[in-house]
Amino acid sequence: MRRAAVLWSGVAVVLLGLVVAGGGNPLARAQEGSPPAGGFEIAPGVTAEALAFAAGRDEPVNYRLTFAPGVVYTVVPSPAISLVYQETGALTLTLDAPITITRSGMADSAGEAVAAGTEVTLEAGDYAVFPALVGGEARNDGQEAASAQVADIVPPGVATPTVATPGP
Repeated sequence: MRRAAVLWSGVAVVLLGLVVAGGGNPLARAQEGSPPAGGFEIAPGVTAEALAFAAGRDEPVNYRLTFAPGVVYTVVPSPAISLVYQETGALTLTLDAPITITRSGMADSAGEAVAAGTEVTLEAGDYAVFPALVGGEARNDGQEAASAQVADIVPPGVATPTVATPGP
């Protein structure tokens, strides 16, 4: 009888240890949808790295895009208003809506107005606000990777588009 009590005590200690360590608690396990460390490819030569999420959204509200040298990327219209900060390198943009660019070190100025359809280059330290539903093209004409950090604001009640695989 004493031997059985000792055995059951040992089993209880092991089970308690598993629960405390997370082995018996499904909430302590990693989520299946966690983005991979360092980002994932969203188009050939373009990677995205999630930096922050907002409650109730599956898509990140803050993320980094990195463009390999020579990449041409189609900017897909989104309902989000986006603040784009050029971290490294340079991106040449042609957008179908007007934007205003604030150049590095010129935060006190009114910014540079850029008309729709005009080619313009964002250099490291520059930032711009993209209006909702803007589309166009972003290119990395440089010899080094270029990265931009993007912060999205989606107005309440506006659905975000579902990401789809492009057709042939």
